Amino acid sequence: MSILPSIMVNYENPLGPQWHGEYAEKLPEFNGRLKIVTYNINFGLEIEQAITEMTTFAPLQNADIVLLQEMDEEGTDQFAQALKYNYVYYPASIHSHGRNFGNAILAKWPLTDPEKILLPNRSLISRQLRIAMRATVQVGHTAVLVYCVHTEVYTSSRRHRNEQIVAVSQHIETGHPYVIVGGDFNTVSGRSIKRLVNYMAEAGLERASKGAGPTVSKMKLTPSAADHIFARGFRVNGRGAIKKAKASDHFPVWVELEKQA
Repeated sequence: MSILPSIMVNYENPLGPQWHGEYAEKLPEFNGRLKIVTYNINFGLEIEQAITEMTTFAPLQNADIVLLQEMDEEGTDQFAQALKYNYVYYPASIHSHGRNFGNAILAKWPLTDPEKILLPNRSLISRQLRIAMRATVQVGHTAVLVYCVHTEVYTSSRRHRNEQIVAVSQHIETGHPYVIVGGDFNTVSGRSIKRLVNYMAEAGLERASKGAGPTVSKMKLTPSAADHIFARGFRVNGRGAIKKAKASDHFPVWVELEKQA
């Protein structure tokens, strides 16, 4: 992998660039339940392996909504085409590998009103920008606000990372009944997870993936839950992380949610 460029190329325009596609073939019947998966696919390098995992591991199969991080536009489109999803993708920057690096929301349902959210602060070393993104997923007659988040690495300062989390939590509409927030929050300690949970609780969201266990394979000494899913307006029927996944140094995390009346 190439050395980090001396000047990071960030996409500072909140309007884009943006890529999108519509590959969902038939609207599923909504029975009040949704399966959500978040997966950081390590620079988007092992897309075919990730696709295989989505169809091989039962908890990932037929997910309604998928949140991806560290993706480029080609990998996102390949993933969406293979698994028949609609998608919206925004890159945050051009990373050291020379390709776009960003977030995607994929759904078996229509996606509307996409928005790119520029997170405050930059990497102290590379000056890289981080983003979150949001879209409305129209699940039957229910509009669900869905966020895909990728905050700064754990070596950045606590203040730096907390301000990024606050930017996401304050963006969430207080009056909207159904909200899902997921992604890679780079939490590597119990304290950092607790702070994240508290900020999301202030926005009325609970940690739906609580109990899924470690989500990062490279943290050998300190098993870490870096990837999380939060929800409002749903109760949790199941959750987990697929420890046997090989497409990334992160594990895919899944939750099964049921709409509350």
